[in-house]
Amino acid sequence: LLRKIQEVRAALSEEDALQERLKQLAQVSLPQLRPPSPRTMSRLPERGVYLGELVSRSGDTPVFDMKSRIVYPMEGGTALMTFENEAVAQHVLRMKQHTVHLDKGYRIRVEAQPVQLVVPKQVEVDSVVSPRCVLVSDLPQMDPESLLDKLGFHFSRKVNGGGEVHSCQMMEDMWAAVVTFTEDDVVGPLVLKQLHPVRVQNSTHQVRVSPFICGQMGGLQVETQVCSRTVLLTGIPDVLDLESLQDYLTVHFQKESNGGGEVLQCAYHPPGGRTLAVFSDQSR
Repeated sequence: LLRKIQEVRAALSEEDALQERLKQLAQVSLPQLRPPSPRTMSRLPERGVYLGELVSRSGDTPVFDMKSRIVYPMEGGTALMTFENEAVAQHVLRMKQHTVHLDKGYRIRVEAQPVQLVVPKQVEVDSVVSPRCVLVSDLPQMDPESLLDKLGFHFSRKVNGGGEVHSCQMMEDMWAAVVTFTEDDVVGPLVLKQLHPVRVQNSTHQVRVSPFICGQMGGLQVETQVCSRTVLLTGIPDVLDLESLQDYLTVHFQKESNGGGEVLQCAYHPPGGRTLAVFSDQSR
């Protein structure tokens, strides 16, 4: 009889725990109910660093594949030449001095130098799921302002599971929108449902609602890296227009007889002032 009583008590205790868990789920506690997906976690502050897909986990700490875009200041009278083959770029650097023949017997002498970049090696991100913001993706291609109006109207209606909307902002680089509500209790059910039919352009379009991640970067570690396929050409005089001189440089360094090879890209900045070049992982 004592064993039977203990079994009943254990069953009741388990049922109470289950009821408490169901109550918690009904309140939709985002960090427990729906952990952010790798795709969503890339919506973090950029600061020149792009955090891509989650590649591994160590305990509870997410690890990201980090991709960067490095801004490089170009002085006037210089050009950046990116080759398909690393060996060609290194050969051009070893030659150092290059004579480029122009039209009508004119020629210019340029010097090849390595391009040194300061690149991020590791960055720590403290992130938290926003209680009042959602990320809306899979959006139709249309005028951004009109699209934001449609989204704001849709998610402000109680019948659609929404609430009072504070703001709608477009993230055009990923063609997604951030919808911010005035109350905390709206986000959970919207994220739980995930797919939402929104009326746009006289038709219904299904959009995806995901948690929005707020993050703060810290612990940034950097290192100096020499570009393996891109070289800097200096000492270029202002003798031709930008496009013509860029073409002459490209033709010269395309030829194996000049120590060159296949050129992927040439960016020339004429003397006077400075400009900025942006390096991606692929262009380095």
